[in-house]
Parts: sequence; C-alpha cells; structure tokens
Amino acid sequence: MAALNINQEQFREMIQGDKPVLVDFWAPWCGYCRRIAPAYEKIAEEYGDRLAVVKLNIDEAEQVTDEEGVEVIPTLILYKNGKALDSVVNPGSKAAIDQFIREALEK
Repeated sequence: MAALNINQEQFREMIQGDKPVLVDFWAPWCGYCRRIAPAYEKIAEEYGDRLAVVKLNIDEAEQVTDEEGVEVIPTLILYKNGKALDSVVNPGSKAAIDQFIREALEK
C-alpha cells in the first residue's frame, strides 16, 4: 500500500482513530523530502497493516503545520488516539524511520 496524500481535514479525522498514523510533513520543492520519499514508500508497504502511512503537503496545510509546530521538513510525526507520540526530523534512511516507529510505539 502506498503512502496516501491527505489534506488538513483528513489529517484531523485520521489522527483521532485507534490505528497509529505516521504523517510525513513535506513539500514538493523540498529536495530532501524527494530524496527520502522512496524509503517512506517502502515503510508504507511494510507497515500498511499496522499503521496509516500518510503525507501532508505543508503548503496546502499551513494551519495544521503551525498547530503541530513543524518548522523543518521533512518531519515525521507518529500519532495515536489524537496525540503525537514522537517525531523525527530529516530521517537519514529507511532504517532510521523503522527505528523511530519501533521506539515511538513502545512509549
């Protein structure tokens, strides 16, 4: 399953559920966002049954980006039951994202 592109309304709805949601705050003009995208897509394929893996374009979701305190992209935030469990900025690899997810879910 590929990562879903969502909007602000979908974001607000999705993070309220029981299923954890991994959100990639990104922008099309962000070179590093494009570089990490293939690794993020692999995460979506591997974790799709356990997590909702989504992408939120900060240019189209400025209000949510401000509310969540995202200042640098890419920023990944893992949510569950409406709360942010943890975040990581500029993950260096798929392995780094895997580790982030495991550690965040243990909290």
